[in-house]
Amino acid sequence: MPSSEPGLVAHRRQFVLASAAVLPEPGWLSLAITNELRLSYQPDLPVRRLDHAGRQVTLFGYGLTAATEPVGADLAESLAGRFGWIDWPYLYPDAGALFPIYYGNTPEGPFVTSSLALAGRMTDAATGQRQISWAGLNWTPPPGTPVSGFRKLMRDQRLHIPTATAEPIDRALRPAASVEQARDNMAEDLAGISGTLQDRPGTIYLALTAGLDSRTLLAALIATDTQFECITQTFDGVNPNDIEVAGRIARHLGLKHHVIGPEIRDESLTQIWREHSAKTYSDADNIHLLPQNQYRFLKADDVLVRGGCFELGRRFYSSRLVGLDFSNATGAALWSRFETEAPDPQTVAALDEWLDWRRRHDNGLDLVDAFYIDQRAGGWLSAVEHSLDMMPGLSLPAANCGRILSALITPGEADREAGRLQRETIRQLAPGLQKFPINPTSFGDRATKLLRRTKDGLKRRLKQVLPVGLVQKLKR
Repeated sequence: MPSSEPGLVAHRRQFVLASAAVLPEPGWLSLAITNELRLSYQPDLPVRRLDHAGRQVTLFGYGLTAATEPVGADLAESLAGRFGWIDWPYLYPDAGALFPIYYGNTPEGPFVTSSLALAGRMTDAATGQRQISWAGLNWTPPPGTPVSGFRKLMRDQRLHIPTATAEPIDRALRPAASVEQARDNMAEDLAGISGTLQDRPGTIYLALTAGLDSRTLLAALIATDTQFECITQTFDGVNPNDIEVAGRIARHLGLKHHVIGPEIRDESLTQIWREHSAKTYSDADNIHLLPQNQYRFLKADDVLVRGGCFELGRRFYSSRLVGLDFSNATGAALWSRFETEAPDPQTVAALDEWLDWRRRHDNGLDLVDAFYIDQRAGGWLSAVEHSLDMMPGLSLPAANCGRILSALITPGEADREAGRLQRETIRQLAPGLQKFPINPTSFGDRATKLLRRTKDGLKRRLKQVLPVGLVQKLKR
């Protein structure tokens, strides 16, 4: 049974696949996958065996059925959430590789785990990590890792377990025949996920802001009469509109709306995060939300429904990567679009490794879309969601589903950047939500964003044209 222990717990919902049972903490469980390999896991991680496509597979993590039609051979096409599965001799990731799978070879054989911290600790592998700050490239780019001898499995790879070797699989995102078909597919899939949530014990919470992503999820929950409450987390720097608009919507719908503010900072919670995450990213969670106990509302069996992955539909990196494509991009060039510091060799090498893989396996995506799904989702969001595994309740990124990702890339570029598909999905599922503004901005907000973009662009340009020594003097 899942643990009812409150608070943050390092290595919660993690697994290790190795030649012998690996039990890093009391209470871990272990089962045989073959005569040579055992799956060890913390008991809050759901693990079950099921018949799929005529074969017995081992599914771990949370995968909720989105499609009403039969599930195909690739479970990631119609299951949403964070999960993986073993169909011997292979291990497969979810649609966006949000449930991390790290792999390496040791003298005792293959070592596969969802936790880089455990990989370093249990194999005594050397670990090195650049100092990651919230601004800039604030994640470790896949397939690279800071742990020597370990790589991260990407979304269009399967792992041949006996040799710890990544192989390509067909995970191409295939646009629907029309925007209308994409809208219908996404509305059906999100409603299917919402319907599945109705059968769960505990409270369903929606992370609600003034944004388009949470509004789309809100529409699906309303359309299926799912019982849920709304959560908005706040700290210094959060846009007040997120609280004000979310509150107006909740009052209009008669929903409970909890505004979760910070408690006194507790550095022991930050230490648990470090132990669990190996510090592979930096963002609001580790700086504000976790150390200030802003997930304290979650109890065992509760589910927090979150956005994530929807940004693929809006061409998230189109402005940042302007002028770059697969013909001219390099790891150093990508680094310079995020950072003004001297390039970190390990990070640049990981980006070059990613570019090499993606040029050979583009799956029909250009650099902007590929960078988002592999790096923003498979790198940054995967690391954030991994940290939220520490909580007693479950975080669910509902859009992490192959069918939904394919729907998101269907409209033309201008329609994608305007969020047309999500707006039409909202109109179809819950038309009454259209009267509430989405991400309203004041003149002051717009001016601040413009000045910040201008400042960042000027920094990058000066770094390109001035000698390194002069740049360092100007920084001092």
